[in-house]
Amino acid sequence: MRYKRRKKTKRKRHVSIISKRHVGQIQSREFYKARNQTKEGHIARNEMDTHADTCCAGSNWSLLELTGEICEVNPFLESYQPVSEIPVARCCTVWTDQHDSTEYLLVGDQMLWFGTLLPNSLINPNQIRSYGHEVNDDPFDLSRAFGIDSDNTFIPFDTTGTVIHFESRVPTEWEKTHLPIILITGEQWNPSEETLRPERHSRESIEMRTIKSLTSGMTRRQIRSVTENEARTQIERYGETDIELGKISCVYDTKDFCDHLISAVNIATTYRDDIDQWNEERKVSSIISNERHSKATPEELASKWNIGLQTAKDTIRVTTQRGIRTAVHPMTRRVRVDHLNLHRQRLKGTWFADTLLSKVKSKLGNTCANVYTQGKFTRVIPMTSRKDAGKSLIDFTDDVGIPERLITDGATEFTGRHTEFVKEARRMRIMLHTTEQGRKNQNHAAEREIGFLAKRWKLRMTKKKVPKRLWDFGLVYESELLSRMARGSDRRTGYEEVTGQTPDISEWLDFEFYDLVWWLDRSTKPNITDNTRRLARWLGVSHRVGSDLSYWLITESGKIISKTSVEHVTRDDYLQADKKAEIEAFNHRLEESLDDANFMIDGEGEFDSMYLDDIDDDVNPGVVRADEKEYDTTPSAEDYGDMHTDERPDDDDEEAIDKYLNVELIMNMGTNDERRGRVIKRSRGLDGEPIGRAHANPLFDTREYEIEFTDGTHERYQANIIAENMYAQVDSEGNQYLLLQEITDHRSDNSAIPISEGTVRSANGSQKPKKTTQGWFLLVQWRDGSVSWEKLADLKASNPVEVAEYAVANRLVEEPAFKWWVPHVIRRRNRIISKVKSRYWKTTHKFGIRLPKTVEEALEIDRTTNTDFWRKAINKEMAKVKIAWATHDGHTPQQVREGNVAEFIGFQEIGCHIVFDIKMDFTRKARFVAGGHTTTAPSSLTYSSVVSRDSVRLAFLIAALNDIDIMSCDLENAYLNAPCREKIWFEGGLECGEDRGKVCVVVRSLYGLKSAGAAFRSSLAQILRDLGYESSRADPDVWMRKAVRDDGHQYYEMLFVYVDDILALSHRAKDAIEEITAFYKAKDGSIKPPEIYLGANVSKMQLPDGREVWSTSPRTYVKNSILVVERLLEEDGEGYVLKSNAKNPFPTGYKPEIDVTEELDHTLASRYMQLIGILRWAVEIGRIDIFLETSLLSQYQANPRFGHLEAAYHIFAYLKKHPDMGKLAYDSKRPEIDESIFHHNADWKEFYGDVEEELPPNMPEPRGHPVTISAFVDANHAGNVVTRRSHTGIFLFVQNAPIIWFSKRQNTVEAATFGSEFVALRICKELIVALRYKLHMFGVPIDGPANVFCDNRGVVKNASIPESTLMKKHNAINYHAVREAAAAGILRVGKEDGETNLADLLTKVLSGEKRWKICWHIMW
Repeated sequence: MRYKRRKKTKRKRHVSIISKRHVGQIQSREFYKARNQTKEGHIARNEMDTHADTCCAGSNWSLLELTGEICEVNPFLESYQPVSEIPVARCCTVWTDQHDSTEYLLVGDQMLWFGTLLPNSLINPNQIRSYGHEVNDDPFDLSRAFGIDSDNTFIPFDTTGTVIHFESRVPTEWEKTHLPIILITGEQWNPSEETLRPERHSRESIEMRTIKSLTSGMTRRQIRSVTENEARTQIERYGETDIELGKISCVYDTKDFCDHLISAVNIATTYRDDIDQWNEERKVSSIISNERHSKATPEELASKWNIGLQTAKDTIRVTTQRGIRTAVHPMTRRVRVDHLNLHRQRLKGTWFADTLLSKVKSKLGNTCANVYTQGKFTRVIPMTSRKDAGKSLIDFTDDVGIPERLITDGATEFTGRHTEFVKEARRMRIMLHTTEQGRKNQNHAAEREIGFLAKRWKLRMTKKKVPKRLWDFGLVYESELLSRMARGSDRRTGYEEVTGQTPDISEWLDFEFYDLVWWLDRSTKPNITDNTRRLARWLGVSHRVGSDLSYWLITESGKIISKTSVEHVTRDDYLQADKKAEIEAFNHRLEESLDDANFMIDGEGEFDSMYLDDIDDDVNPGVVRADEKEYDTTPSAEDYGDMHTDERPDDDDEEAIDKYLNVELIMNMGTNDERRGRVIKRSRGLDGEPIGRAHANPLFDTREYEIEFTDGTHERYQANIIAENMYAQVDSEGNQYLLLQEITDHRSDNSAIPISEGTVRSANGSQKPKKTTQGWFLLVQWRDGSVSWEKLADLKASNPVEVAEYAVANRLVEEPAFKWWVPHVIRRRNRIISKVKSRYWKTTHKFGIRLPKTVEEALEIDRTTNTDFWRKAINKEMAKVKIAWATHDGHTPQQVREGNVAEFIGFQEIGCHIVFDIKMDFTRKARFVAGGHTTTAPSSLTYSSVVSRDSVRLAFLIAALNDIDIMSCDLENAYLNAPCREKIWFEGGLECGEDRGKVCVVVRSLYGLKSAGAAFRSSLAQILRDLGYESSRADPDVWMRKAVRDDGHQYYEMLFVYVDDILALSHRAKDAIEEITAFYKAKDGSIKPPEIYLGANVSKMQLPDGREVWSTSPRTYVKNSILVVERLLEEDGEGYVLKSNAKNPFPTGYKPEIDVTEELDHTLASRYMQLIGILRWAVEIGRIDIFLETSLLSQYQANPRFGHLEAAYHIFAYLKKHPDMGKLAYDSKRPEIDESIFHHNADWKEFYGDVEEELPPNMPEPRGHPVTISAFVDANHAGNVVTRRSHTGIFLFVQNAPIIWFSKRQNTVEAATFGSEFVALRICKELIVALRYKLHMFGVPIDGPANVFCDNRGVVKNASIPESTLMKKHNAINYHAVREAAAAGILRVGKEDGETNLADLLTKVLSGEKRWKICWHIMW
């Protein structure tokens, strides 16, 4: 049957001759489901049918959703009636995997819903293929699995009878929401618009067109004559290889042999692509061998040329490869396919020339080479000495052409009046230009290409283990590749730019430099038994030798020869013992003949000389300088000076402290091209004055700067444009991102896991690949032109698809570091590309400024950039920390280490270093720290001041209660003000100036020491006591002293200390802070009302009644957390993103205790714990609405599953949708209490005697306004459906301010709601006792007992009425603990309606209106 679709308007249905789907007045989902209702569990076939242009869901499918389109179905016979009003829908069915009985929910989009009208469903395999699944419905194709291959599993077909099918059944409602889902068809399918495959030509038509194109205009006799002559020519030409072909031992069937020969012949025709395509479909490959010579592929080209896969693809696209050999034994000569014009042409534009020297004399006696380039086309001419510069120019003009304009440096061979170079240039009418001394960028193209060539040569030399004496052949080879490589923004080749012709790269595809090859020795006429093949190493193409294509080879004796008949040494050769021995002997003799020990060149060249061996492997091509000489990068003590004595001057001129100078950045001016450059100087006007004026806001800074780009060009930009580009290219920490262009090489170290150890045995006994990327590094060329080695783990996170494609192209998939993830990425390539933001965050720079790791590196940056930013930052820091140590001049560090100094017995040595950072205003920062992790200290010495979170909340309430101010401050270098409690010393480093190399005893608490925090707290405590403060017994980091407001109101001034951050509560809060800053210096601008404290935003807010109160909000923390999680998802490279419509923290109906998904591996389990930690702190600072869900997931940190991880991500998705919730107001207004719900005048004496609340000893005198405590308590009885444990939820308010919230699983299983509620009530009682104790010790008066609201009537009666009796003895402890607290006046319990109990938010997964009512009652 064929299903045609028709289009229908709302006013009138119109049926055209070509039917199409249409949008009509479609009925509801319930109408179609009821009309063609399928029965749950019904089993039927899904039959493969290509005549059905759309999949048809029959009696074994269930309707999920309608698309709004309907179809008219026409039968294949006109005698049958068409079926109208068939809806297009999303449907589902259940398929069971027979291997492990796993059930999957198959979901199909764009299906025709027939339901019970169709006994068996019809599946169009092409619709499945269009969604990306592989479908093999050919039962006679034994080379592929018979069925549907999806990303998740394989669905096999059944061939019982003559119809290909598989069975499935109608799902239940539960199965629709809980089974794993496999999407088999996509949302895009319209059979009238689909084109499955472009038009193809038959073999016969292709051959006929070929014959006609070759014999056009010829008679039959002429055609026959040409054929016979061609046959004789072929026999004469290939007769020399008859002996080789006679060695083929395989036996072929005549017909197969002919077919294979036909497939291996390249016919010169315009229809070559069609013939190749036809041959590919026939898969004839028995004679073609990839081990010797094969068709050019991007993967092979990338591997041989050491380039990235994309560059390889671009190169193949812009070149031809007509001369590739495709036979097994191609020991024949060939005609050249790629050569420049024989006559000298004039080369337009500017060309550059420079000399590269070598410290090793080559095999041909060369010591240097001239490099000629115009930026993309590069030619290397090796020379025996610099005096041959003139000969190199002749060779260059003979091979390439005569440049109109040639720029060189000031070397003698280029500028001498009587040199051969100058004479030849004049004779050829070449305009010579010489660069100015010190203006290295004027010859930038040559120097950049030399750097690029040298880097590529060193990589190849390391990869192929090439002797140094072959450097001249290597550079020539690399330059030939560079000229034929697609480069630049236009992705064209330099060869094409120079000649105007498309280069053919066939001769550069057969072999890679220094490949081991066989060559045919024709020195004597061979006999049938002679072995005429000899071993050699391939060195390149010899264009100037002979008329045929020939290659440079080096024999075992080190002799350089040129031969035409060459082929690869294959794996099969190594498997033969005699050939393997021959190969090993050859390698040994060649290595001896190429020993470079006696061929080193002594002496240095001129100052501007560039040596091949001196070019750093890690330098970025394009920024190599010709005048860089070897020198010790470690500054001397004299260069450094006495770093700790010179303070940074306050009156530095603007130029001296210009923070934009020497910044590296990427300029993106709205195009696809990004250019890397460096700010080199201020721009000046005609009057010599700097252009523009500075401004504190970078966006209003009008200063103009000159930027030097890697191509040597200079451009001017204003500071605001520079700042805009810098901020756009960094993350929140200032790390700059790089965009990957391609991966060009790889390497591994000894820590990489070998293939033999790449698996691990799982719990069920199966072998699973180890998930590791350890020990692997990739060489990356970035889009800005820089090149660097990066860890595989980092690139896998930022560029998973590119790394996976590189691994496949370079046959790395079987390596353990790739095997566990590359196949998955390749399968899901398109989905990952659409999701992943491929950015690699560069950590060596911040805001485009290089970040040093050591003092030596910092000073070296200053020296190379001609600035002193880092020196001044170090000076500033060392001037402050100098007081932290005292030198011991009597003994050396080595004597102290050996234990020869009695007074140092018991001392520990530590290491000290400087940590460098760059602030957002580009200011350099240095911090001198100690390596305290290497020392051991008693736990009593490691305590630090950390005020509790509920104390801070009480601080904001007390401030509002007593109408006093709050101020905060951050103490600078606080630890240095405290004496060191440990016995430690260090050896002075370079940053210590005159103390370098001396024994330095630490006398003050340096940052990094374990005891520094405790030492500072002890020092601060003594000062606060001297100022009249006393530490509270309830929280030792809260300090109090009596105070009186101007109006006579008595209260306590309070200080809340968190390490070196201080909150002061006083009606003169600033004065209280300044008392402390008389002893400790505060950081500039830190004395102010608090804005952020412990991660929460702090501000004053106005209530509806007009009063102002303090408030805290987790808004900034939540948004930053979401960014962290989204970045983690990007690094995973799986394409997952946070949902955008999460209305509740948990998915509907989700219960973590019944999650049976797969357990997480170690990496994801660590990720899970990280996420839970982030969520728990969000709860602490205000996001109470996710407390229950976070508490439930926290129970599975020891053994989390994938479902738990997805639930955690769902909470973050909820936070992303509701980022502004969680604002808590610390309202000091007394709450309105309904006294009728409490039992009054209860007499507890008969049961508990004269019990009363035990007040703490030494309790301060209560001062200020009294407060009331309220509590909401609830328990979700048997909430865990697996363990049946209940969950407790508690809210504690002081006045109307939320102070404490509690949500936790109970430790015991209770048989009834009564028991679980009493457990919750007992926990609430303990929290109330602790809170009342803290308020008493803070000097806050408490008004009456705490009001506890509970929604269980039985519990309320038993806790409120003295005469009630307990029927269940196992609840006795909870029962009496609560009642005794009520008798003591600590609390009273009243009945709260379940609909208004705020604690429900902490015990039950709520949704809808009730959830939002409770949330808005607590939070703003």
